[in-house]
Amino acid sequence: MLFTQAIPLSFSIFWRMAMVLPVMVIGLTLYVAVGVLLGFLIGFLFPALSFFTTLLIIASSTAFPVLLGTRFGLQAMDVRPSISIRKLILPATIYGAVQGVGMTVIFGLMATFSTMMISPEILHLNPTAEMALGYLEGIWAIPAMTALVAVFLSVCSIRASLLVPIASASIGRDPDGLPYTPFRHFRASFGPLFALTILSYLGASILYVLVVALAIASGMAETLAGDLQEITNMARGTAPIRAIWSLLALYVVFVLIGVWAFSLQCAGGALGYLHLKEQAESKKPLMASQPKPQPTPLPIEQSGPRLSPEELRAMRKSRQSGGG
Repeated sequence: MLFTQAIPLSFSIFWRMAMVLPVMVIGLTLYVAVGVLLGFLIGFLFPALSFFTTLLIIASSTAFPVLLGTRFGLQAMDVRPSISIRKLILPATIYGAVQGVGMTVIFGLMATFSTMMISPEILHLNPTAEMALGYLEGIWAIPAMTALVAVFLSVCSIRASLLVPIASASIGRDPDGLPYTPFRHFRASFGPLFALTILSYLGASILYVLVVALAIASGMAETLAGDLQEITNMARGTAPIRAIWSLLALYVVFVLIGVWAFSLQCAGGALGYLHLKEQAESKKPLMASQPKPQPTPLPIEQSGPRLSPEELRAMRKSRQSGGG
């Protein structure tokens, strides 16, 4: 169900992200530039804090588009945010730092594993190890591919685990209507979101290959090669600077493919949030949506038998004549 809903929702997010992409890229570039400068200045007073400040700013710039895309997805599903876009900076810093630390640990472990599996310096220490080097180099492709797959799946796992909490942060409200709580519903809808994240990366890779294949089949390969050489000449100062439209068009296509794959992940996070929202609403008592019953009025006590209208008129006349 999530897959069938995520694909059409991803296109709703895609055109919104494509519209704000130039402004977002400029804004994030300035944000990172100011952050790096700030980290450099902090380094004069507190050298240890310089690296962490720069890291947090760069990490928040990578998480901010996820928050914005998920916010667009929830707005497309008629969910109104309760916070402004400016207040997304703090959640972006938190989730960006978590993603950055997690990915750093993953790559560090994989690099350590690779070094322990095979190291030319160690293998050349004795003739026996040197003889085994040729054999190990032949089978090195297997553990290398295994390590790459493990890194890829780990990165997808981190992103899928954070998509629903990021969706809550993007509008400032948890699925049950309470104010946003950081990391609440971590790993919610993990299975479908994990598969959707893998699909987004693989789908983007397949589309990239198809675009390159179409470019080669259409005879653009030589043109692109010439354009790349001209860019090299421009960098060296041996050719005048001008716009290379063929490479620019190819770059725009690649960027749009990446934006769509990214929008598919945001759509999954928005749908995971809406699933929890529906569950929370179904648990509310039914009496909350029904009108409260009005209390039954108490019966009026009567002290004697009820008199007819004629008897009441006769009683009033007797009182008036007696009082006269």
